[in-house]
Amino acid sequence: MDLILNGEARPFDASDCANLAEVVARAESLEAEGLPCVVTAVEIDGEPLPPEALCFLEIRPIADVKRISIVRRPRREVAQSVLAQGADYCERIAQAIGQTVADYRSNRTQQASRVLADVLDSISVLTGITYSISAELSDAATRLAELQGEIHPWLEAMLEAQSGDDPIRIADLLEYEIAPRIEDWGRAMRSFAPGSAPLAAGR
Repeated sequence: MDLILNGEARPFDASDCANLAEVVARAESLEAEGLPCVVTAVEIDGEPLPPEALCFLEIRPIADVKRISIVRRPRREVAQSVLAQGADYCERIAQAIGQTVADYRSNRTQQASRVLADVLDSISVLTGITYSISAELSDAATRLAELQGEIHPWLEAMLEAQSGDDPIRIADLLEYEIAPRIEDWGRAMRSFAPGSAPLAAGR
């Protein structure tokens, strides 16, 4: 089996490896000690594995595999990439909020409610991002948690307005209180992710 590790061919014997997880673990041991890293991409005979498959490498056999390519990146760098993607996500959420506000103000309540449900789900994703980078970027996690705390009361107020069937109040809270804080969240994420590269990193 040929091994390409971070773009470089490496001598490698996988004869006693039972599955792909063991191959990856052994390949990682070839790297010199340095910054803590994480596997971000794996290709088998030129075919990239989808990101979700990286969690299930132990169930993939290696019989007949001729070439495996593995990309590892420092954990801190990956965390910064996640923040950069989160910042882009904030921009999309802010745009969706703008559409929701327009729908509420135009009495398109049903359409607005559907988009609002997606917005609330998206805000939950932002909360998950804060948690996911906390071990590597503690300063960023602390700041993002503060912003999360600032937005929470306004989300509660908006849900109360939604329960009271008050579309004007919902629109006002979204436009004047929630959207600006989402934008602040995005700017904070961007500030902690200077020059980060995208996570797709197959070579």
